[in-house]
Amino acid sequence: MPGTASDPSGHLESTDTFSRGTLRAWLLPSRSMQRRLWPPALGLLYIAAVGLLGGLRGDHLLVGLLIGFLDLYNEKSRLLLKVFLPFILTGVIFDSMRYYYWQGIAGRVHVAEPYLLERSWFGVGGRTLNEIFLAHHWDVLDLACGFAYLVYVGEYLGLAFMLFFRGRIEPACTFARCFFLVNVMGFATYFVYPAAPPWYVTQYGLGPARMDVRPAAAGAQRFDALLGTHFFDSMYGRGVDVFGALPSLHVAYPFIAVFLAFRVAELRWARGPAVLFFFLICLSAVYLQHHYVIDVVLGVAYAIVALAAVSAWERRRSAAAG
Repeated sequence: MPGTASDPSGHLESTDTFSRGTLRAWLLPSRSMQRRLWPPALGLLYIAAVGLLGGLRGDHLLVGLLIGFLDLYNEKSRLLLKVFLPFILTGVIFDSMRYYYWQGIAGRVHVAEPYLLERSWFGVGGRTLNEIFLAHHWDVLDLACGFAYLVYVGEYLGLAFMLFFRGRIEPACTFARCFFLVNVMGFATYFVYPAAPPWYVTQYGLGPARMDVRPAAAGAQRFDALLGTHFFDSMYGRGVDVFGALPSLHVAYPFIAVFLAFRVAELRWARGPAVLFFFLICLSAVYLQHHYVIDVVLGVAYAIVALAAVSAWERRRSAAAG
């Protein structure tokens, strides 16, 4: 019979019909969906706010217009926006820090305290691991760790998108909610306890923090030097949080990815690679001079708190709905 497994040609025809239907659902604007005014208005308001505050760039225009477009276009794009809005909001919050970050941390940056604590708890021969890696580094690790630092957000987003396009909306939402919460927790800590990263101590010492410092690629520059690229100069040239070393959010994302990979059956294939990538990013954070070991430990702790909080909220919501 056509469309059954016993009839190869019929199965192919059915699959082809399904593929065309799926493509149409994504590519064609909806004729029946009720449009809403507030999402495009919100996007335009964001563009206007950044323009008034100063520093409007092309990516701000893209984000503002994309919010309105995705909500208005069709049901599929609206669902995509709903699931991934926490990622967008995280980027908006991080970008907004340039307007208040430096004023908020002035006179309160901890430089010597994290270094001395690190040396006391995790030091080897009177030196921190960062200082050891600064003196001893290898091309293969420069490339591996630099690669990890380039793709750590991509790994997390990639898994979320994979779940979304396979129809696993709730797990994709869990990825998004955890990402948003752990970032908000991390950003808040940057203000409550601004801490100098290892590369800053190497360059400027343990004295009072300088407020004229910009983010630096530190050990990641060796990756660019080996490949003749400028990835990290570009990335860190647009950064803000020089004294946001504690906790390491670089570590928090891969840890959450590992936990959720073991919780979601569709990601069983990713469990081994996710674990390996987590350990690589832990090494990279210290090896590239961006974090102390204590920052890595706290990054894991923040990830556990975010996972627990999101899981508890989702259970309560499910119980209330059921």
